[in-house]
Amino acid sequence: MTRLLAIDTTGDFCSLALKDGDSVYESHQSMPRQHARQILPLLEQLFAESGWARTSLDAVVYGRGPGSFTGIRIAAGIAQGVALGADCGVIPVSTLQTLAMEASHSNPEIKTLWVALDARMRELYVAQYQVDQQFPWLQGNEALLKPDQLPDAPDDETFATTHLVGNGWQTEYGFSDAWARFVTRQPPLLMLPRATWGAELALALLKQDASVKVSPEHALPVYLRDKVTWDNKPKVGE
Repeated sequence: MTRLLAIDTTGDFCSLALKDGDSVYESHQSMPRQHARQILPLLEQLFAESGWARTSLDAVVYGRGPGSFTGIRIAAGIAQGVALGADCGVIPVSTLQTLAMEASHSNPEIKTLWVALDARMRELYVAQYQVDQQFPWLQGNEALLKPDQLPDAPDDETFATTHLVGNGWQTEYGFSDAWARFVTRQPPLLMLPRATWGAELALALLKQDASVKVSPEHALPVYLRDKVTWDNKPKVGE
């Protein structure tokens, strides 16, 4: 068994979960711009509900981004503080891959996932995943893109097994005609990162490579917007 605390504050939801095997305690609440004030009381409430001691944790999972700059910093800071107190490691997980993990378990027919979150400033955080045995494998890199920088939309051959995930597909930032048609034909799953699925992703990653758990001082945020020119940005699906 691996006892985890998972934290995601990268978007409007303050999402917390305690997981140990089949035992899960969760708080997932929409509270835009209130994370800093509310997260510690919610965390105390969750530990009280579970009856678990913080020192019993084996690792702290946190949404490392991309997402809200402030939210990412809050998740990383809380994860670091709790892990130091519990004398355990941290496991950073991608917010985009967390969404892909949840989506990949929602429909066994899914083979390809395009995840997009609204990054504001008429840009999207985007990643493509191939699903194998309900695990989403990143294709290429996560990227910060304007809609006109997206790769070609999926063709008719892959339509049935390709799904869209995230609120980025709901924006009106000016998609190409091909992408606009695809979004209309294949309505996106409009979910936001949930800590419970961050914990599930962390467990799957641990099975693949134990080194994903690192010491608390490595609880760092991941920003994509600090890449200031397109030439330096990773491309999706390559």
